[in-house]
Amino acid sequence: MRVQRLFSAVLFIAAVMFLSTGVLSAHHSQAGFETPDKAIPLKGTVVEFRWRNPHILIFWDVKDDSGKVVRWVGELGSISTASAGGLTKDSLKPGDEISLMAIPSRAGTPQSIISKLVKADGTVLVGRAAGANE
Repeated sequence: MRVQRLFSAVLFIAAVMFLSTGVLSAHHSQAGFETPDKAIPLKGTVVEFRWRNPHILIFWDVKDDSGKVVRWVGELGSISTASAGGLTKDSLKPGDEISLMAIPSRAGTPQSIISKLVKADGTVLVGRAAGANE
């Protein structure tokens, strides 16, 4: 009888975990953004750096082709993921000049997922691939 209850409990926990994986992966959908091969290079000035979960956000200003300033927002991973890669809450401050590779919104709005982030001094903060300024 006790073994049967234990088996039922383990089976219940396994079923809950299996069924919740779809919910958890749905949170990380990138359907609203282009594919990584369509990332665009941008340079700008940090306006705000939000060190928070579930995703870190960076707001920065970019001058477009006509000289107009456009405020972009980019999403990074979680604090734990960023910290493991060496990023800290003090890595960026308003006024810092940055270069990055941004996977833009499919809607054409100035929103992105950041795949590479480099400070003006060449320090690579995100995306350790070769070449500091793609």
